[in-house]
Amino acid sequence: MLKFSIERPRRSIALAALLLSASAIVWAQAVGTVQQDRQPTWQASQAATTVPPVGYQSVFSDLPKGVESTALDWKAANANVGQFKRGHADLVKWEQEQAEKARKKPDTAPKGMPAPSPSGGQP
Repeated sequence: MLKFSIERPRRSIALAALLLSASAIVWAQAVGTVQQDRQPTWQASQAATTVPPVGYQSVFSDLPKGVESTALDWKAANANVGQFKRGHADLVKWEQEQAEKARKKPDTAPKGMPAPSPSGGQP
């Protein structure tokens, strides 16, 4: 019981100190101590106030043109893609035909040398 009676005043003192410090922060800048210059605010509110022109600079002007050294003709690229009328199915078929042609190619390696693998890896 004695412990309870001693701690209660300590809590009250701590609470009072906390409230006083909080109120000091609130009143740190009292009303009327700040003087606002009304002229810029008034000028900004008027429709006749002149505004300086905005300088335009494209955000794309400093960008690199790309990793390729030459520009590709988009019409030719579009025509190449257009040869596959059924889309991805035709593209897969074309890739398979190219692989078959590569397999049927005669061996051009000199005698005694192994033929290069189609994957480009070491034998």
